[in-house]
Amino acid sequence: MWLYCIIKFFAKIYYFFAFRMIIIGKENIPAEGSAVLCCNHSSNYDPVTMAAYIDRLPRYIAKKELFENKFLGSVLHTVKAFPLDREAVIDMKAFKIAINVLKSGEMLGIFAEGTRVKEGEEKDAKAGVALFALKGDAPVIPICIVGKHKFRGRITMRIGEPMSLDAYRGQKVTTELLKEITDEIMEKITEMKGLA
Repeated sequence: MWLYCIIKFFAKIYYFFAFRMIIIGKENIPAEGSAVLCCNHSSNYDPVTMAAYIDRLPRYIAKKELFENKFLGSVLHTVKAFPLDREAVIDMKAFKIAINVLKSGEMLGIFAEGTRVKEGEEKDAKAGVALFALKGDAPVIPICIVGKHKFRGRITMRIGEPMSLDAYRGQKVTTELLKEITDEIMEKITEMKGLA
């Protein structure tokens, strides 16, 4: 954990000089207990931004290819991230880890689109965020990060209020139900983008 604290410290120093950061809604991150942090993904900076400005350490799901680089893989393991096979219909190993993370009261960080989506592009979000939140009995906290990652560019990270999925619990988990929940989450993130 000490290495994570060092990385976070230097990341915040870099951000202080490189960008003009605006953080809105930090109070919506619970001090304890589980939650699924669901964020849009338009830049490679996004996971670093979240890690630097969220006090608690989320357990990130990252594509397995990132772990193939020895240095990056070591860093990802240090921050307790775990790999996901995006080619599999359901990566059961990643699924079990994600549920255990939430059941143990930790936070799960996920980028629902599964890959970077540049401004103006559209990509359907994966249903994993809804499945993890339902099976892990956790609320979803929508997060949006917008801005240009250029020197002294303004970057805004807006953290929304937790979204309870209680209305969906107890229902049969179907593809249609997961899509409905995922659409609701992504609509909230899109709405938050317009406020940035």
